[in-house]
Amino acid sequence: MSLTRELRFEAKRADSLVDGQDLVVELAFASAVPYERWWGIEVLDCTPSSVRLDRINDSGALLFNHDWDALRGHHVPGSVRADADNVVRGNVSISWAADEGKTIKLVTGGHLTKTSTGYEIHQIIEQTTAKSGEKIERTLDGQLFDRVLTRCNREAPGELTVFRRALDAAAGAFERAANEPTTYRVTDWEILENSLVTVPADTSVGLGRSRASNEPPAEPETNKSSQEISMTEAVETTVDVAAIERAAVAGAMSRITEIRAMGKQFKDFDGAMAMADAAIDSGMPAAEFTKQLMDHISAKGIKWNPATGMKPAEAQRYSITKAIRAMVEGDWSNAGFEREMSTDVEQRMKAAGIQRSGTGKGFFIPLEVQRRDMLVGTAANGGNMVGTELRPSEFIELMRAEQIATKLGVRTLTNLVGNLDITKQTGASTAYWLSTETTAITESQQTIGIVQFRPKTVGALVDVTRLLQMQATPDADMLISEDMAIQIALARDYALINGSGTGGQPTGILATSGIGSVVGTSLDYAKLIEFQTDVAAANALSADCAYVTTNGVAGLLKQRQRFASTDTPLWDGNVLEGKVDGFSAFGTPQMAATTALFGNFRRGVLQAEWGVLEIDVNPYANFAAAISSVRALLTCDVGVRIPGAFSAAASIT
Repeated sequence: MSLTRELRFEAKRADSLVDGQDLVVELAFASAVPYERWWGIEVLDCTPSSVRLDRINDSGALLFNHDWDALRGHHVPGSVRADADNVVRGNVSISWAADEGKTIKLVTGGHLTKTSTGYEIHQIIEQTTAKSGEKIERTLDGQLFDRVLTRCNREAPGELTVFRRALDAAAGAFERAANEPTTYRVTDWEILENSLVTVPADTSVGLGRSRASNEPPAEPETNKSSQEISMTEAVETTVDVAAIERAAVAGAMSRITEIRAMGKQFKDFDGAMAMADAAIDSGMPAAEFTKQLMDHISAKGIKWNPATGMKPAEAQRYSITKAIRAMVEGDWSNAGFEREMSTDVEQRMKAAGIQRSGTGKGFFIPLEVQRRDMLVGTAANGGNMVGTELRPSEFIELMRAEQIATKLGVRTLTNLVGNLDITKQTGASTAYWLSTETTAITESQQTIGIVQFRPKTVGALVDVTRLLQMQATPDADMLISEDMAIQIALARDYALINGSGTGGQPTGILATSGIGSVVGTSLDYAKLIEFQTDVAAANALSADCAYVTTNGVAGLLKQRQRFASTDTPLWDGNVLEGKVDGFSAFGTPQMAATTALFGNFRRGVLQAEWGVLEIDVNPYANFAAAISSVRALLTCDVGVRIPGAFSAAASIT
């Protein structure tokens, strides 16, 4: 298996380029710039003693996108060399006959500017840190390394732990320190071919990255029909390989530190630390690990799956209206499929020890039905029965579509069972300067708290007419489900920000002790900045922080200027969505009057959900009018992880 490196080249347009003539250019093929691959940091030694050039200097092929059948020219014999600045360069002749000059025109027009070299490793040195802390290395045969890497790329791509175990099994034990980055320095390698490429991974050198020298390179041997193109005069500096390698290692260590810190923060969750170790070993980015960890926390304690395994077509066939009508009439003969699916969910709940609520006669909506394609929202107050247009939008997402929480990036832990506690660090240890060599360090401790999530239930009650029950269509299903969804969504959304913590409500952000406070009287630019400094004091300020307030306050801020007699409104945009001092800002009726909130909603707060959406029916709500009441219940909670990530103002004028 050959590896590749991608580089960039530049060229001026040739003033006297003639159709039918070949084009000769100088390319930089490879450099010693460290390159982070999933299996480690690779460094190509580009010295004359490390690079085998015989093959490429024997009129080696110039390809397009490494396609052996896409020949675009050849390397000028004897022109390829390893220069003193640790860069491999050479001259290539691009053939007009290859594609009637299309490639030449793409190069001279500045459209095709990247190159990639395909190479084979003959010897590689593995360098890392031992468990004792000392720097260690070993020399590996290139063919052995290639066999291991080829097998892992085929069977376990991206799995660093698997690769290391396979390499050690083939080459012998190597005592690496846990989670330390490894550098693979290629000290003997051979260029197989070079390609012009459209999508590179590394654009550090190429045409125009010529050696900084007062002496021009030797004139290449070329036929008289070729047209030589002039190179861009670029200021070149010697590549500081050591500095680049240090930067690459520093970046890797920063990723490791961030992942390890996240793992420790959630160490009370089974497998969190093991996940962190695996993410470090595999080279996973810190942001990707954070998402994976949140998904894991969401799954903590889950003993059941509300999905029944139904196919998409079956989910579309499921009718909420049929199920409601069957409950009202006590006859499930025309809703056998719906009853079967509800029974499946109920059995899963019983196996997990989850108790149902209500009359015991209600039915459960499988997860696939909640997530199937539903209709676009209709008019206010639940809409009316008019023609609507189908579009792909999940039922659960529809519940949240009207919520400001979704726009603010609030994370949700779903399908929980039992109470949930998440530990958090509430205080840090203290560092002390030592006045003398014998001064003892004053002991200090971290303080640890918890964020509690306890099931709290929100419900929605809607009336369903006899006529609507008879309309077992997607329109009828949507009218019922959307009406319940809107009510539940608005209640959850309001509780996230304004929940009192009493009367069955969650404790929302504004009712959480420890959040920052800004005086709302005569709210101006200085006070809007104070929101940000409050959050920054908790080390929670980031680009995804946002302001949220009422539409009325948004309108007020639109009319106020940062600087007198200028067009510099505090709120830039409409009253629903805009910008305040560069941060996203949202207006919503879900905020308490004359109130504003700023914070890091992605990191600072979590929503939690238990169980599955449960539907129950009262067939005698209005007997005279043949109207039944349909009740929906959902259990959820809100937990503020970092109170200091928020700052609020009330009584805004």
